[in-house]
Amino acid sequence: MRCTKCLLSGAALLTLLALKLYVDRGPEPPPAPPAGGGPRPPAPPGPRPRPRPSPRCPPTSRGAWASRRPRPRPTGTGSSGGCGASRRGPGRGTARGGGCGPPGARPPYLLLAVKSAPGRFAQRQAVRETWGREAGGVRRLFLLGSARGEHQPDLGPLVGRESRRHGDLLLWDFQDVAFNRTLKDLLFLGWLARRCPRVPFVLRAEDDAFVHVEALLGLLRGLDPARARTLYLGQVFARAAPFRSPGSPYYVPESFYAGAYPAYAGGGGYVFAGRLGPWLLRAAARVAPFPIEDVYAGLCFRALGLEPRAHPGFRTDDGLAEAQRDDPCAHRRLLLVRPRGPRQTLRLCGDPRTRPSPTGAGPSGQPADGRLGLRGGAPHCSKWSRG
Repeated sequence: MRCTKCLLSGAALLTLLALKLYVDRGPEPPPAPPAGGGPRPPAPPGPRPRPRPSPRCPPTSRGAWASRRPRPRPTGTGSSGGCGASRRGPGRGTARGGGCGPPGARPPYLLLAVKSAPGRFAQRQAVRETWGREAGGVRRLFLLGSARGEHQPDLGPLVGRESRRHGDLLLWDFQDVAFNRTLKDLLFLGWLARRCPRVPFVLRAEDDAFVHVEALLGLLRGLDPARARTLYLGQVFARAAPFRSPGSPYYVPESFYAGAYPAYAGGGGYVFAGRLGPWLLRAAARVAPFPIEDVYAGLCFRALGLEPRAHPGFRTDDGLAEAQRDDPCAHRRLLLVRPRGPRQTLRLCGDPRTRPSPTGAGPSGQPADGRLGLRGGAPHCSKWSRG
């Protein structure tokens, strides 16, 4: 019996001694580099690589600006499987017919993808009654996040009723806040690649914009086919500098992005070729996420080797004098201007003097020979408000 106790005590002491020697020794040194190769430099810090998107699932943003992880929601499209059923994240967008239009119909010539927010009912209705009317190859969609915002009233029943009545809402389950606007663009590109890949052109606009859709259609139909295939058109901002003041809502520290932004079209409204949707989605999988959506779009277009084309008819930062913002004649030569409230939009679209001039400026600033809008010009415009 005594021998057994002695053996157990000795084994325990040896185990403790071995454990102490192992702790004192520390972790094993890293293996030596291959002969002749020299030591490998440490990898530079940077964002984690993002997974390559599958053909069916849009990439999800993991940017620090996302205030919470989106929750999945039912698709409501009647299809099984897909992104919403296979992973956590934003649900698939739901809209009338689940795509560009009725099943079997030809895709629209121009898709109006209008960014909105759940509570902006008046802005959406103003768009429906004015420049967003669906006719002549034009299809309208509003892009929305969740109607169940934190510390906000639940607008789900109202938004659901609106969706059933109009069938023009694309809904995703993520918090619809300013820093998730890039996520909304990415999800729309995923929807576009799956459901509407053959649409010739897409207008990405805001719900407070005023748009001359018929004039825009005239411009697009007059484009050279080669240029139309790679179109990225709007009000171009070149060499814009990031806001470095911490108090700015667009604050970007230099440690996050150094230098000037690449050229990009203002996010208030720009047009791009629909065939670029899948390619932009692939580029987004390789471009680090960025919280300012129009800058991020410019980065993705640059990754494809495309630069924005400037058009004087796009005024995403308004650009009109205070006295001209309610003047119909001052809007004749514009393709898109913002911001405009719902009442302003209804009033401008109902005034015959707002009709576009047939001698508007083309993409390079030269006259477009009548391709920008309706024939006949706008009547009763005073001389000071023309041009």
